Amino acid sequence: MDNKNLNILIITVRADFGGGPEHIYSLIKELFKEDNFFIACPDDFPYKNKYAEILGEERVILIPHRKFKISYLFKLKKYLKQNKINIIHSHGKGAGIYSRPLSFISGTPCIHTFHGLHTGSYKKYQKRLYIFLEKVLSSFTKKFISVSSGEFKEITENKISNPIKIAIIENGVEIPETIISDNNFFSSPKNLITFTRFNFQKNSSQLIFIFEELKKQKKADLFKIVILGTGEEENDIKNMCKEYNLSSLFHFMGTVEDRFDYLKKSFCYISTSRWEGMPLSILEAMSFGLPVIASDVVGNNNIVEHNKTGFLYNMDNPKEAADYLIKLSKDFGLWKFFTQAARNKVQLHFSLNKMAAETQKIYNSI
Repeated sequence: MDNKNLNILIITVRADFGGGPEHIYSLIKELFKEDNFFIACPDDFPYKNKYAEILGEERVILIPHRKFKISYLFKLKKYLKQNKINIIHSHGKGAGIYSRPLSFISGTPCIHTFHGLHTGSYKKYQKRLYIFLEKVLSSFTKKFISVSSGEFKEITENKISNPIKIAIIENGVEIPETIISDNNFFSSPKNLITFTRFNFQKNSSQLIFIFEELKKQKKADLFKIVILGTGEEENDIKNMCKEYNLSSLFHFMGTVEDRFDYLKKSFCYISTSRWEGMPLSILEAMSFGLPVIASDVVGNNNIVEHNKTGFLYNMDNPKEAADYLIKLSKDFGLWKFFTQAARNKVQLHFSLNKMAAETQKIYNSI
């Protein structure tokens, strides 16, 4: 074993495309020279391979994708002992179902990062059951990490844990050397971009209604929307595009690894989410200087400053989002102001170095 400070096991039940797996990848990449990292994750593309490239295959143990199996709990217990793990750090709801019982049966302290409570699609009894479960698991959690102040507020309002046990460490991204070109404003049509999983949370169908509002004002042809990602509602959205005669304006790119190339060519990032934890996609967009038009919900409104780095709109009012798009498309000075303010905000508050350093302090304190 390398002569480093700690042996840390990261647990995630997702290693496919998404903000959570990218967050873990960035954290490991930044800190693996300080501590010995191991990871329990599914055999998903692309992040399982990315984790192995940094850590080596021998430090990756496979668990099911978004499923809990008791047999894997005991495999992980054995893995902890074999590798003399000092700290368990779980990311996301599913991983937390493994980590806290594992901490209880092994005596190894556990840190849990929520990445959003994600109860927006739950029925009332489901939400109550989940909150109750989190309260029970809180007893076996040494420290919580909340990725935004809005998420922290939700956790404390639901009385999941004593606030003393919760540290706010906001997501961070690598800061690119270059900023987007002024040509992006003058392109025709102007490229809008969004990253999605085509599910209830991401609320991707609202993009259709935003473009319908643009059509009513005869402004839809000013824009095209580039959508990166896949998901359960993808075919429904594509069918809606045909129904509303918008197919020529919607470009579905699927999952791509070179997402930064798309950001560099864009005019504006747009988010229609019903809720977020701390969306990496928005931080990445702003790091390149992209203005953001986003639904005014937890996570989004912890990053986007209305009338400074972009616009926040009422999630139930797609016309408001359309009006902001038109306003921004007419005013190069405003667009340029947003561009510089967005980039500056990420540099000051949401850098990967800052996030990693604050996480390292938590590890050392444990």
